[in-house]
Amino acid sequence: GNDDHHQHQSPTTASAKPLANIRVGIPSAFSLQELPPLIAGAWSDSANYLQNVGGATLVSISESRLSSEWIKLALASYYVLACAEACSNLSRYDGVRYGMDLDLDAYATIDSMNDKDFHSLFDMTALEQQISATRAYGFGEEIQRRVLAGTSVLSSDRFHTHYEAAAVVRAKLSQSLVSAFRSSHNLGTDESDKVDVMLVPTALSFPCTLNPLHGDGITEEIDPTAAFANDVMTIPVSLGGFPSISVPVKVESLNSVNDCSADDNGENNQIGMQIFASRGSEELVLRVANALQ
Repeated sequence: GNDDHHQHQSPTTASAKPLANIRVGIPSAFSLQELPPLIAGAWSDSANYLQNVGGATLVSISESRLSSEWIKLALASYYVLACAEACSNLSRYDGVRYGMDLDLDAYATIDSMNDKDFHSLFDMTALEQQISATRAYGFGEEIQRRVLAGTSVLSSDRFHTHYEAAAVVRAKLSQSLVSAFRSSHNLGTDESDKVDVMLVPTALSFPCTLNPLHGDGITEEIDPTAAFANDVMTIPVSLGGFPSISVPVKVESLNSVNDCSADDNGENNQIGMQIFASRGSEELVLRVANALQ
């Protein structure tokens, strides 16, 4: 009879909770000045949920352990490296081996009809004409922007000052993040200054409507520079090569913030929380994400 009674009791001990013995880090380096108060509040609520419901232990990661300066430098570093890699990888799209099979005569006709500001093809060789046409019509604006930026940072006068400097930032940031995590064989032991996973917001802004329209029905243009800056929370993780996941967290008061936060029905009142851990800890990341959902 006593055994049956214990079998039907609700688990109340810490060991019965899904995240018992898991240390969740809250890095102060990600508390940027641009972080809106509502997202900062949701960040705090999510951390408390993992502690109170999941049984995790919250650990504040100080500025001395993980500097905010590396987080800020990560944004510029990432786009230098990403553009350089894009430029190198996309160089194969020449219209011969890879890319679009374009009729150059048709290309010139379309060019004149659309009155686009492309360079004339008449002073180029046949191969240069093929490459120019393939990339002008085969690559979108963002791809062209990254190819041009990558060509610049890989040039002989900028390689050392830009590309190599960005590679140094990547290495330093990776080392800082690695030093904040406990090693897998020490999981469950008491290391007061190290954690198993970290929890940070996914973005600095609220989810926006896809292809927003002005009052006159014209699609609103998104500033690419602003879009780059909004990646500052996820880029350090990608730059270091750590496994991560973004979990939607419902925020009841999100509807009243601005037009970029929710639709008319209040169905988009969610923001993302990012969970990441040391390399090879994908299972742990999914485990914490499941508890947060």
